[in-house]
Amino acid sequence: MSNSRRNIFILAAVSLALTAGLMPQTTLAKASATKVKASDKSKPQSDSETAIKGQLSSLAEAAARGDGQKMATFFTLDGTYVDEDGVKTEGRQSLQEHFTRNVRPDAKSSLKLEPHTIRLIGGDSAWIEGATTRQTEKGKQMDARFTMLLRNQNGTWLIQSASETTVNQSTAVDHLSDLNWLVGEWTAEQGNAKLKMTAEKVGNGHFLHLKFLITRPGDPPRMDTQVIGWDPTKNQIVSWHFDSSGGFGYGSWRKQDNKWLISAEGVEQSGWHSVATNVISLSNNDSFQWQSIKRNSDGMMYPDTESLTVKRVNQ
Repeated sequence: MSNSRRNIFILAAVSLALTAGLMPQTTLAKASATKVKASDKSKPQSDSETAIKGQLSSLAEAAARGDGQKMATFFTLDGTYVDEDGVKTEGRQSLQEHFTRNVRPDAKSSLKLEPHTIRLIGGDSAWIEGATTRQTEKGKQMDARFTMLLRNQNGTWLIQSASETTVNQSTAVDHLSDLNWLVGEWTAEQGNAKLKMTAEKVGNGHFLHLKFLITRPGDPPRMDTQVIGWDPTKNQIVSWHFDSSGGFGYGSWRKQDNKWLISAEGVEQSGWHSVATNVISLSNNDSFQWQSIKRNSDGMMYPDTESLTVKRVNQ
């Protein structure tokens, strides 16, 4: 088996993520790429983001004190707020009454408004996406997601509109339950190469840890590893793969009927960047089919792999 076929088998063996060495190696010399250094943010943009974060921090402090009057001052005079129940409140005076009536002081937890995205629009508007979180004795928890449109009025960033949506309090354990069938020992063969795969729950069930032992006569054994978890910011299952040759990869998962489609990308030890869509077709809880399609390495397309059968050895 050539190195390229061996590398493709490794990808098939791990079955759930893009590995280093995904694509067949070409005999052509790879042209050197000029690295373009990302330009630094302009000072005005940096100042605006700092000011916006400061406003969010002050708003969170007012909310933690239950100070509805102060909270309303962070909105424009005609500002609007849509709460988690979909109820819209408009106007600073109405907002003050709403917050005074519904927001209570909380000395047992630390409230934060954490922006995940700040997008400046021109010089006087900004779009924000983020989450409301609380730090308690049991750890950090997310209360809600929020979106905001801010206006810069006379040098002060005020909220023109804001809305909150309830966060599903399901844990990573709940979200990963669709992959419970994966736990156990598995095997697969391609030519004279053999795979042994083990999958176990770790981190109190918040992650799945997979190990892949690939053996081939005449070559030293290879041991690759993968971690599967839940990303609440993307609301989907994700995975990280680490190749024993030094490559690494990342995958985003979505379920479609009895199939899992994993949008995967990886960086090979050589520095080549590869992307692919990996497809897992579940026949039953004791076997599944794996195939990699739409494969691309540094702009060069490659054929889809043949479907590979992976069988359970032990639960």
